[in-house]
Amino acid sequence: MNRPLRAIGALMACVILCAADAPPSAKGSPRPLQPNTPRAVVSDSSGLPPGRYLHDNVEYFPPGPTLPPPATTGSKPAALLWQPTFNDFKSLGSVALIGLISLAPAAVLMFTSFVRINIVLILLRQALGSPQVPGNQVLTALAILLSALVMQPVAESVYTRAIQPYAEKRISAIEAWNTGTTPIKVFMIRQIDRTDHLDYLWDLYEVAEPPHPGRVNPVYPEDFPLRAVAPAFLLSELTTALMIGFLIYLPFLVVDLVVSAVLSAMGLFMLPPSLVAMPLKLVLFVLADGWMLVATALLRTFAV
Repeated sequence: MNRPLRAIGALMACVILCAADAPPSAKGSPRPLQPNTPRAVVSDSSGLPPGRYLHDNVEYFPPGPTLPPPATTGSKPAALLWQPTFNDFKSLGSVALIGLISLAPAAVLMFTSFVRINIVLILLRQALGSPQVPGNQVLTALAILLSALVMQPVAESVYTRAIQPYAEKRISAIEAWNTGTTPIKVFMIRQIDRTDHLDYLWDLYEVAEPPHPGRVNPVYPEDFPLRAVAPAFLLSELTTALMIGFLIYLPFLVVDLVVSAVLSAMGLFMLPPSLVAMPLKLVLFVLADGWMLVATALLRTFAV
């Protein structure tokens, strides 16, 4: 037991002696090598690296770098005062432009005939009994092309009345917005009126513009605010698309009922009716030129 204690005590003594002989830290004062010996400072032109040097019993300490005081403006440092530049505003404008571009799909859904056409095509695919054929990309592409045919007159009116004059700097941005949204609002309100859903528009207008003493009810389509016309048009399109889908489902439902009744009469209870009905529906749909009939019927629903 004594030997380990003696070894630990010797180790602690060595540590204390080494700490006593260690060089001083940067915060404390340097310890002289001999009592009452002067100290000298090595200049920067001496070429010596930073450290402690012994020469004639004198310690030499090369001077360390000095930091200049921070520049101040009034009572706050100049580094804390942000001065915006043109590049900062340019970057903010780019971010805002990217945000507006990201809203383009939502604008296509709200302001065009895409919703009705796309929903009807999807319901038609479900009625055929082939939920994977045609694919979503094919139906979306067809809906976009048909929507382009429907919206071509509106797009030409917006271009000639708003975009072209604004590009030629004949009107301001606010005038271009007001002039460009007018044909779109007229188109949407005509479709709402054609499908007998004007109550949607008036109900949302009451929410957007609550009754107050100075309120004037709109008389013309362009008098309605866009924040009321857009959701009313979207709700009208959803309702109309579901009604058209129901009408498309009826002939295919008749085929399913006939096939199911025939199989039951023949005693083929283990044979799924859909397995026999789907090829029959496909043949009848192709022979009747169903895709062209549905496309032309959809385009006629948007005629004014």
